[in-house]
Amino acid sequence: MSEAVERVREELRLVERIGLFIPGYRGYKEKEIRREADRLLREYLLRKLRSAYEDFKGLMAFVAAIGRGALYETYNQVQATFDRVIARLRTADYGYAGFFDAVKIEEPELDSLIKYDYGLVEGVEKVSKKVAEVREAALSGDPSKVVGALVALRSELESLDGLLTKREDVIARVGRG
Repeated sequence: MSEAVERVREELRLVERIGLFIPGYRGYKEKEIRREADRLLREYLLRKLRSAYEDFKGLMAFVAAIGRGALYETYNQVQATFDRVIARLRTADYGYAGFFDAVKIEEPELDSLIKYDYGLVEGVEKVSKKVAEVREAALSGDPSKVVGALVALRSELESLDGLLTKREDVIARVGRG
């Protein structure tokens, strides 16, 4: 089991823990625990990515101080990519399927999504590191270093966007299966 699933399970109240031993209720509760872990992990990713985005937006003054047309254009392209990735992460499915939903996501699929989401953690961490590199380049005052760091950040954001697409594909396969 993943750490998030264990953390949610540990936080269950005594009554819920007793209910884990009741046939039928246990399976239902296990699904809920996995869904909650998936939701918590994705909220964490979103907070982390938004924090990196705020740091990135704070660099606009430095970029403006060194800026030229091409530098502004590159900065704006990275900002648009950031906006798109944050929006996709914010609106991505939580791996939840209610009782009456047409698409049922069972425990093995939920476990797979949780593992996939943990893979997204690495992508978000890489984006945060690239934002720090943009900051260092901006502080250097060298426009070519800033452009290079922005291009690297954009590439990392596009990789994260690709991971989100693959995650959506996993959910779509579950829905067809």
